[in-house]
Amino acid sequence: MSENSLSNRAYEILEELLVTLVLEPSRVYSEKELMEISEVSRTPLREALLRLSNESLVTIIPRRGIEISDINMIDQLAMLETRRVLDTLLITRATKYATAFEKEKLRELKRSMSEAVSKDRAEGYLRADKELDQTIAKIARNEFAAHATEPLHVRSRRFWYYYKGVEDMYSCSSLHVKMIDAIIEGDTKEALRYSDEIIDNLVNVVKEYLRSL
Repeated sequence: MSENSLSNRAYEILEELLVTLVLEPSRVYSEKELMEISEVSRTPLREALLRLSNESLVTIIPRRGIEISDINMIDQLAMLETRRVLDTLLITRATKYATAFEKEKLRELKRSMSEAVSKDRAEGYLRADKELDQTIAKIARNEFAAHATEPLHVRSRRFWYYYKGVEDMYSCSSLHVKMIDAIIEGDTKEALRYSDEIIDNLVNVVKEYLRSL
């Protein structure tokens, strides 16, 4: 495997550990601890951590360790506001430009997501959700929006897993499936409606939490 492939694989492993809370929010880990948890060697680990640091998902603290980003409710609202704008752009373009081959890929992801839900596999659902985000970004053919939205989707998946998780998988996956169908059918208005509803559900979780304080 090439050095670049090892680095990308290390990033994917660390990202999943972040999203599924194996790496605890706000906790500081040593490089050695992260190597043991992730089973990734030092060089690709460091390269992946630099990328995560650039995306504000971790903070590298010299002579102390690596701090995992926290889950801050105020930041979450701002992040979701930004994500909504970018998702609107990407989904609008994906609905317009999806080829027959790309639509078949979306159908495959719909099946993967539905299968994970039927087996109560939150991790499998999250992987399918991530691949869906990446696929929509590729179909949209706007690399600037795609790069900007990637860390926002990571934060959204982690937030969803922390506050909702398995109990919300069925309703959330239903919205994703309807959004996929609308993209395949070229119905921008419906695709955006379901995308907005997905984000609204996360916004409501934040607002309910803040009202409880």
